[in-house]
Amino acid sequence: MGPPPIVNGISPREGPPGTKITIRGEHLGTTPQDLIGVFINGSDCLLISEWKTDKKIIALAPAKEGKGDIIIATTSGGIGTCAVQFRVFKENVGPLKESAVWVNEKYHPRRRKGVMAPVGGEADDPLGLDVEGSASNFPEEQLQEMFPEAIGDIGSERFDPAYFLLEHHHATTFDDLKAGLEHLRRKVSGHNQNQLSFIKSNTNSIMDQLDTLRSVKKRYEIDTRESGSDPTKAVEKAISECKEEADKMFFDVLGRKDKADKTRNALTVLNRFKFLFHLPASISSHLAKEDYDRVIEEYERAKALYGSSEEPLFQTYLAEAEKGVQQMKQTLSSKLREGNLTVEQQKKLIGSLTQLEFEGDPAWECVQTRYRLTFELMESCKTSHANLDATSALRPIPQITGSVAPSPAGKIRAMFTPPEDPDRVPQNILFVEDLTDRVSAEFPELWKLGQAYFKGELHVEQDVGKQPVFREMVLSSISFFCNLVRAAALPSAPLPNREDYGVWREAGKADMWLPHCLRQVRSSYAVFISLDLPGQVLDIVKNLTTELRLSSLNNILTSVVEEIYVLHEKEDWLQDISDEYGSITNLPKVFENLVVESIVLIKEAVLAIDNREDDILDHPTARSNTEFLIQKVLSAFAFALENAATENYYSNQTDIPPDSRRLLYCLNNCKYTQTKVVPNIVSKLFDLEQLSLDKPISESINMYSVLDQKLFDAYMELKCEPIIAIIEPNMYMGKFDWAKCVRPSGARNYVKEILHNAVCVHAEVSRIGEEFVSRVMVKLVEAVCEETNRLYCCIQRMNSNGCVQAWVDIKCIEASLKPYMNPTSDGYIAEARKPLLVLEKDKDNELVEKCLQTFCSNMRRHIQCFETKSS
Repeated sequence: MGPPPIVNGISPREGPPGTKITIRGEHLGTTPQDLIGVFINGSDCLLISEWKTDKKIIALAPAKEGKGDIIIATTSGGIGTCAVQFRVFKENVGPLKESAVWVNEKYHPRRRKGVMAPVGGEADDPLGLDVEGSASNFPEEQLQEMFPEAIGDIGSERFDPAYFLLEHHHATTFDDLKAGLEHLRRKVSGHNQNQLSFIKSNTNSIMDQLDTLRSVKKRYEIDTRESGSDPTKAVEKAISECKEEADKMFFDVLGRKDKADKTRNALTVLNRFKFLFHLPASISSHLAKEDYDRVIEEYERAKALYGSSEEPLFQTYLAEAEKGVQQMKQTLSSKLREGNLTVEQQKKLIGSLTQLEFEGDPAWECVQTRYRLTFELMESCKTSHANLDATSALRPIPQITGSVAPSPAGKIRAMFTPPEDPDRVPQNILFVEDLTDRVSAEFPELWKLGQAYFKGELHVEQDVGKQPVFREMVLSSISFFCNLVRAAALPSAPLPNREDYGVWREAGKADMWLPHCLRQVRSSYAVFISLDLPGQVLDIVKNLTTELRLSSLNNILTSVVEEIYVLHEKEDWLQDISDEYGSITNLPKVFENLVVESIVLIKEAVLAIDNREDDILDHPTARSNTEFLIQKVLSAFAFALENAATENYYSNQTDIPPDSRRLLYCLNNCKYTQTKVVPNIVSKLFDLEQLSLDKPISESINMYSVLDQKLFDAYMELKCEPIIAIIEPNMYMGKFDWAKCVRPSGARNYVKEILHNAVCVHAEVSRIGEEFVSRVMVKLVEAVCEETNRLYCCIQRMNSNGCVQAWVDIKCIEASLKPYMNPTSDGYIAEARKPLLVLEKDKDNELVEKCLQTFCSNMRRHIQCFETKSS
């Protein structure tokens, strides 16, 4: 994208529609095809514009009057800017005034290659000079300052040659100007010759026009002789005669009209009396139809016509009408006290009573009635649900069945989506639903009615002194509403005189419905905000939403912890094997999905800030409690893993692995949780900037580290002790005696048994994860070497053959377990060698080496298990 177009000069600056405008600037397009828009005074003039260079465009002024910018749009630079404006005005053109016209010329369909016909009527320079090579334009501002009343347009009456020369030829040499002057003289001489040729070629037409003018003159002279110099006098006389004749024709008609008017007036008088006589019956009829406006209209009309009359008959009928009006006053007053009307209906009735000069203040009585009915509505709602709560049987806490919630997060989701069946919902929660819906519909009527009263919209004079009373009405209504919700949904919240707001048998079950109650209260809060209530009133509801949000957050996180504690019951022991993480089960993923889904629900429904609500995490106590609960959430899975590995528990999975494999699976799950799952969960909490997650993360990681060591120790105890326990019995099998040992022929069977058992452990561990192989085997080899050292140190006597046998066994043990021997193991082997005599005979050393080679050859498959993995 190149630089945008800039228009910094135009000539002229104003003109009528069709005026040729020279637009100058920068970046006005690279080619004619690059120019995509020319807007003058808001009108698109692209079709009547011609691109010259990237600094010049010729266009025609549009028909729209006014003053505006000239905006150029190009494909390469987009929409440009303008530093000058052009004014379009309409000019009255007489028959003798010269006017410029635009000659729409087109390209010749068979133009020669490389030659283009002029487009848009662009005229050459009058002096015949080329001005495109000018390095820069003369400043437009200086021209306007030097020639304030002149322009450089040759076709204008304000044309000034000096303006034209400075604008177009300020850089032209004097010799070129002289040559241009000679060109202009030749051009003018040729123009005059063209005019004479035009007259000669149109002589017949000119003569016909002269004959027509003579005929017109002759006709005018004849009319003057016949009618005189002023022919309008005869017309005026004819008009006067016509008027006199018309008056004679309509005289009888006008007389009959006067008689008709008199008759109509008489009938009107009679009809007026008829109206009075029928007034009492008419009022009764309109009252039956509840057409109160008609009653008032007719009654006011009768009073205006006959109220000041002393005629007894008139006063009798007026008295009857007054009785009907009094009855209407009582009817309207009773309707207002009922309070089951809308605000608009109440306004209408109050206006009717005001017109009838009702004693008292019906508008304020209506406000008080609406306030009373609002309280009665909330009280009746509480009473009806409390009776149902007291008489109905206690329902068990809803259990999340497999068909409804197949995942462990089902209980958490159920908090946000309560069942449609009301029988499964406690009465206190149904009461919150019913109460919020009713108050959202009823309270706005009270507020609107009060506002209408103090704004003078109820046809009565407002009493400003009642504003504090109305404010107290509003505060007490909202406070009572909020306390009713607290008593039903927050049984543990401090609430003075709680029994006044309802005592619910199933209040203890409200925790799992708190998010639903929060949604209901928020909907009412949105209604209150739309009414533009005072901040003091809205703060009462905001405090309630804050309490509900805090309780919901704590309850959800607590429920998540409880669900995590029993996650081991969901373990199916199906393995997911990968090169990166080894063999893990589905349990860590179940834990991650449960926590992540709960966090998303909490963010959307609890932590999201709506309608003037505060950020609950800004409160220090709430923040510290939330951090502690998050720490419990992150750490709780360690207990589930420990239970899955070590406890006998109920599970849907019938094929439960042996204890050793369970320990290994859970050990790898613990590592995967520590390195992968916990960081994933923490990443979902990073946008909660108010929380400090360092301590929860470190504590949870420490918990998993402790569990890791605990499970490892349990596995080593389970695997090492049997292996260690059989070394001594196998060493002395068959009543073997080191002091009576025969010449050795190879390693003894207990050495092979050690190697075989180590390979079995190695095979079991390698299926779980590569990093556990070294960890387990090093610890196992260390225990074997320690036991070997103990047994050899306990030998009291041995002969020379026994010494050779001991060297063979130790070397075979050391050679087979070498890949997993650490300095501690080497130390134990070195300690075991100390009681042995050094072999001085060559044949003894050769025998030891031969036996070692035979052992390595016979047990090479076992040894290769270690070597392959170690390499």
